[in-house]
Amino acid sequence: MNSFDKVIGYDTIKEELLQICDMFHNKDIYEKLGAKIPCGVLLHGNPGLGKSLMAKCFIEESGFKVYTLRKNKGERKFVEYISKVFEEAKSNAPCIIFLDDVDKFANEDESHRDAPEYVAIQSGIDEVKGIDVFVIATANDIDKLPGSLIRHGRFDRKIEVLLPTGNDAEKIIRHYFENKKISEDVNLEDVSKMLSYSSCAELEAIINEAAINAAFARRETILMEDVVKAVLRLEYGSPDNYTVKSPEDLYKIALHEAGHLVVAEVLCPESIGLVSIRKSGRDRRGGFAHRCRELSKRVDNVLVCLGGKAAVELYFSESCASGCASDISRATKLLEMGVTENATHGFGLVDCYGYAPEECQSKVQTVVRAELEKCIFKAKDILIKNKAFLEKATELLVEKETLLFSDIKAIRESVEIINVAV
Repeated sequence: MNSFDKVIGYDTIKEELLQICDMFHNKDIYEKLGAKIPCGVLLHGNPGLGKSLMAKCFIEESGFKVYTLRKNKGERKFVEYISKVFEEAKSNAPCIIFLDDVDKFANEDESHRDAPEYVAIQSGIDEVKGIDVFVIATANDIDKLPGSLIRHGRFDRKIEVLLPTGNDAEKIIRHYFENKKISEDVNLEDVSKMLSYSSCAELEAIINEAAINAAFARRETILMEDVVKAVLRLEYGSPDNYTVKSPEDLYKIALHEAGHLVVAEVLCPESIGLVSIRKSGRDRRGGFAHRCRELSKRVDNVLVCLGGKAAVELYFSESCASGCASDISRATKLLEMGVTENATHGFGLVDCYGYAPEECQSKVQTVVRAELEKCIFKAKDILIKNKAFLEKATELLVEKETLLFSDIKAIRESVEIINVAV
């Protein structure tokens, strides 16, 4: 048992932090090999992922006295307080200084990289070097911090805490379900797939919302429908009383989303965790899908973006393929990035966008439009070859409104998948 047992998942990060704690307690073993304790650790990543909890577990495991710094004073007083804390820590080594949400210590931007708060921290870190004062910090946005602060020699370890996926997501979900009465129909794999890339705070809120739904309905246990309802409401802003204007509109939305789904599943099986024809937030058209696995190739992502438009155009006229503006915009940006940053069409168009001459920008647009035409053709080819998959997915979406990972897997296994060279 160790302090990090409070943190669910994130085994690699916990091991890295435990390694430093081991160095605190077994200095002689490391010194024999000439190893020195790293200068500081910075945990950074999206809010709500448990960075502060990890830091507190690290402090607890170390057994050292801790001085915690959070922005809770005006600028001048806070700068003075930073200096005072470092001085006090210097006199009470060994100890740890914890800078919680350090990116909120000053209102930094690219034009102001010398905020007094960060200058004071840098000076303080330099003052305590070699005096058994260790600094650990958390930040949501590492880009707000000056390079002089986070360089090696001040923070040797910069650990990114990513949104939980796969086994980590499932472990966290199981943890939040531990003290709740859940029905046998709750499929934890479905839940983890539809909630991959959600923060720990979001996962906790959604599972609590599911419990509220069940209690309000006066049920004895939480059903899968309670969980799905909570996900749709909190993650996608989808109202419970969503309706469409006509059966034809419903079918077109289902066909559109099935197009995205089929292209994604053919190119990267088990990549979609949830797909729905429900309205999402302010999107009047309705329909959305959640990826539980990212597609590695840029062209694959473009094809998935265009899959909805391609599907509707196969069964209706091109003018009926409405609601595709955001899909086309994403596909266009992906292709533009490939052309201007990654030289997918040669080096002649690299950096040829934004403030580049109009003639150069025009060439990029010509290439991108040509690629969009090729990609919509490829997306249609995938859908034509996998027509049975497309039509089954569309029918089930019309019937159920929302398909989960297990529903998608069952459809995929019931049809022959024809892979298409991209």
